[in-house]
Order: sequence, then structure tokens, then C-alpha cells
Amino acid sequence: MSVNNIHNRLEQLIDSLSITEGREKYLRHQIVYLERILKEASKINYNPPENQIEILSNSLEIIRFWYGGSFDRGVHINEGFDLDIYLIYSLIKGHEKKHNLGVKSLSGEILFKIIYDDLEAVHRNKNPNLIIPNKVQFKHAVPIELEFNKQTIHVDCIPAIELSEGYLIAPNGWDSTKKVNLKLEEQGLSKVNKKHNGRATKLILLLKYWNWNWNYPLKSYVIQRLVEEIYLRYNINNWDKAVKLFFNQSIHIFNKYYNNELVLRDRVYISKSILDDYHKNKIKHFFENLRKANQYAMKNEWKELFGNF
Repeated sequence: MSVNNIHNRLEQLIDSLSITEGREKYLRHQIVYLERILKEASKINYNPPENQIEILSNSLEIIRFWYGGSFDRGVHINEGFDLDIYLIYSLIKGHEKKHNLGVKSLSGEILFKIIYDDLEAVHRNKNPNLIIPNKVQFKHAVPIELEFNKQTIHVDCIPAIELSEGYLIAPNGWDSTKKVNLKLEEQGLSKVNKKHNGRATKLILLLKYWNWNWNYPLKSYVIQRLVEEIYLRYNINNWDKAVKLFFNQSIHIFNKYYNNELVLRDRVYISKSILDDYHKNKIKHFFENLRKANQYAMKNEWKELFGNF
């Protein structure tokens, strides 16, 4: 296959990965519906509350939601993706003095139980087609299935409490919480897209298709941050060269991490890397798959990366 043919095939693949306008509109309507019924559920008090979590829940209500992850930033591929949404709680007016909410005063368990109870109330009282799993130790979000018109939407519901200046408190596993700032995430991708006239998003779509084709060897967020880091320094010209450069430079970034250099800096906790959130065996898994993919890319074995694209 000629170089021009490879470039054209990759361009066609990118075009096919974007979700259709109608599908996106449908999904957004369903999330607005979910927000509305959850707002109603979050205002239902436990009367009388049975424990400290219910006491806190009686003082909180959902005020809005925010798309998280790839859907918010337009880098989701139309291949088996889940929607991440942050359901943002705030203290009801007049309850501020009752609770000192902060990262140290909360745990993931508390936030998960609050949103779980609200989702259960929706399932019980509003929409039995909203399916929730058995109560377990969630790590990131409470996954649900929302069924409508014979379609099933998979949604990861992330409970969060609003702070100031765009910061939220969100679960960091079952035992702890962390601060997140979704506006900073938007700005990071916007910066690299501005440099490349939106081509960074297209490259992320292409790499996420590789990731899907390989059964998700990397976390999607890691792919996005690698693209941002690499392509603030390099140009995106032909897609085949961009893919080769991505794998090559990603290996260098991981080698730096193994040598205790700070790479892929956390947006909020700037003295940490986002890779610090993963176990060393998981990082090794990321690294080995990047090396394997790099070998295929260097040999122009594109079907090994993208299948029969």
C-alpha cells in the first residue's frame, strides 16, 4: 500500500469514527432527562435519617451535571463508549454551617452511597428502566443502564461536590476523594487543538480506535494526555507519520517516568503525574503495548494496529 493510500485510508477511518449528529443529540437529551429526575430524587429527605450519610444527604441536592471524559471533549469514538457524567451536589441553603465539606472530611464511600440512594429512588419511583448494579465498592463511578426506545445507554455517574473556582470533590476510589477541575481539562485539549487547527482531536480518535481494536490496553485519558504532551512540541502532518511519532515519543515519556522524571503532570496536584494513580503492573502493561504498537508502526504494518480499516 502506497504512502498516499495509507494516509487516505486513515483519513477515511477518522471520518467514520465520529458519532452522528442525531446520535449525539439523542444522548444529550437522555442525560438532561437523567439530570432532571435525579434533581427531584436528591431533594427527597430520609425521614428520619438513619445514619450520618443520610444526614449529609438530607443537606445536599444536585444542582447541575457536567460531561466528563471523552464525550465532553469530543474525543469519543462511535465504538462501544460509555458516557461519563459528573452529578454535582451542593449544600442546600441554610445547611452550610452543619457540615464542613472538604477532601479530608469525605470519602468515596460517602459520595457513592449518596448517589446510589438517589439512583435507587429514581429506579423505584420514576423510571424502572434505569438499571443499577448491586451495591459494591465502586472505584470511579456508579454505572447505570438507561433504556429508552429499545436503546440502552451506558452511563458512569460520578458524584461530586462543588467547591469554588471550578473545582469539585470527587471519589478517588472507595476510601478517599480528590479535587478535579474539568475546565482545566478542556483548556489542555483546546491548547493543542488551537496549535493544529483541531487535528489533535482527530488524532486522538484514531488512536482510541487502535486502543479499542486492541481491547483497551491504555486508558483513554492517558492517550489524550500523551497527545497533548507530544504535539505541543511537534507538528501533525500526515496521519501515518503522526501515529508513528505518537508511539515513539510515548515510549520516551514512559522511560522518563521510570527514571523518576515528572511527566504527564496532574492538572490539580501539579507535583504528581497522572500515572501515579495506576499500579506499577498497570503502567508496565501500558508500556509494553506501546512498544509492541511502535514496532508495527515502524514496519508500516497498519492492519496489525487498525484491523481491516
